[in-house]
Amino acid sequence: MKRLILSCLATAAIACAQYAPPPQAYTVVQNNTLFGPATTTSFYRNGSKAALDIVHPGTHVRSVIDLQAHTSITWDASQAAAECGNSSFKGDWGDPFVFAAGIMDDLNKQHPTPAGTETVNGVSTKVSEFVMEGTTGKSKVWIDPKYGMIMRILMAQAGGAPKVAFETTQMTFAAPPAAMFVVACKAAAPMPTDEEKIAAITGGPGSDYAFANKGEPSGASGGCMILFHVVRAESMTPVTSGFQVFADGKQVPVLPNGLARLLGMPKQFNLEVRIPSGGGTAPIYRQCSRPQTTLLLVAKNWDGLGVDWNWLWVKSGKWAGQ
Repeated sequence: MKRLILSCLATAAIACAQYAPPPQAYTVVQNNTLFGPATTTSFYRNGSKAALDIVHPGTHVRSVIDLQAHTSITWDASQAAAECGNSSFKGDWGDPFVFAAGIMDDLNKQHPTPAGTETVNGVSTKVSEFVMEGTTGKSKVWIDPKYGMIMRILMAQAGGAPKVAFETTQMTFAAPPAAMFVVACKAAAPMPTDEEKIAAITGGPGSDYAFANKGEPSGASGGCMILFHVVRAESMTPVTSGFQVFADGKQVPVLPNGLARLLGMPKQFNLEVRIPSGGGTAPIYRQCSRPQTTLLLVAKNWDGLGVDWNWLWVKSGKWAGQ
């Protein structure tokens, strides 16, 4: 791990400090009000394994982190059956020693001056004083001289007594209990496939259809004849009246049985269906695997058209060729 180095002060009031790299096994617990509501964060590390426990008003979040794979699993620890959230990261994982170095870089811009030594929560520290912009009173920072950990920050308050804005309440260098790295959430349900989504929409085999507003367009120049219908979800019964159809802004006639024929459509076009209460529009990616193909607007809530609807190409089944 790279050595953590505090910024050198132009005034040379405090010498540029170079700290030892922290051990690979530790537990660090910190209380922090620097950036908002009071937050208690516990950091656990044992080699390539790390964990974070973050508690602030109304939330309790835990993360187990693989530092080699750069992946983390996070969940709401206040819920007994919380689902896991999986993610990957680059760079810092939230290392408290890296965080401390960043805070000190900012505090050094306030030109702190040495103010003796004190023991804070069992750690011998060097104390520095500084004056924050917008205040007249002196603020203080207590720093572990070996690893550069900030043990406490006392911030002056305009018109009030200074308050502790940051404190490291525990810093120990031993392997944390193995329980700290146990994932205690349930795996999230797998995302449904397109076929599974379509089966839920149509009430039939998902393989009979394909989403019309995703994927790559197909078909040569000139395309094919597109037979367009509006149907109700699940029952797949046709809607034969009460709507208008527009392709790229031009109205398309609708026959008494609800059929609209679209000719000469480009590889991508906008299709709009209007009803008295509103309507819906979507970009359609043309699919012309045969001279004549069928496109459906599948509406679950006719009065809420445009909110709960799907555009589907028909690949096979009862709607093919209709």
